[in-house]
Amino acid sequence: MISLAPGEVEGVLMHILVKDLAVCERPYEKAERYGVSALSDAELLSLIMRTGTKEASVLDLANQVLNAHDTQKGLLGLQFLLPQELTKIPGIGKVKAIQLLALAEISKRMNLEQLQKKLEFHTPDTIGAYYREKCRFLSVEKTFLLLLTNAHTLIKEVELSSGTVNQTYLSPREIFIHALRYEAVHIVLVHNHPSGRVTPSEADIQSTLRIRDAGQLLGIQVSDHIIVAGDHYLSMLERGIL
Repeated sequence: MISLAPGEVEGVLMHILVKDLAVCERPYEKAERYGVSALSDAELLSLIMRTGTKEASVLDLANQVLNAHDTQKGLLGLQFLLPQELTKIPGIGKVKAIQLLALAEISKRMNLEQLQKKLEFHTPDTIGAYYREKCRFLSVEKTFLLLLTNAHTLIKEVELSSGTVNQTYLSPREIFIHALRYEAVHIVLVHNHPSGRVTPSEADIQSTLRIRDAGQLLGIQVSDHIIVAGDHYLSMLERGIL
């Protein structure tokens, strides 16, 4: 008896029209019978996309979407695709492209909500985990300011700046205008490194120390400055810089 590996099964099915599949193997009917967790990635996407073309089934289109990104294959690749890249696939117009990107954004927000429930603003690893996910797909540096109470509960998150691929600008004046306005007792700075390296630059360190010193004059503690990149984070507090 010859069987196909899971990946090969999808490769065969992608060239078969959905109406030609056995009823129990059609995505809708399969989901009704076994639950959506039993569906492959291509089958799940086909439920969202709904229709194919005369030349390609909806499963065929779904597989093309899953392989559309040069390096990130599968569902993760959706996070990196632009609408114009999706519409290059015959059979995917602007509406389908936006629907697929909306699906990716929903997934991202669900992950962030789950992480936010566990977020403790006095714990560098949980802050790092949350902002790794939030900044994972950013191509430029962004800096976030967390304004905290004396008990380290969050008052407000402020996006301070959005810079270039390897640089962002911090304004101590802007930081403390926000801190004083919201009566923050502690602040935490977070920024990402799109390069994938969490090592702080000399400019990162010196600007953080200047902000710390200014905070001491105002009675506002700079509790940490966390850098996130890829699957890693660095806490200046844990490293002894602060």
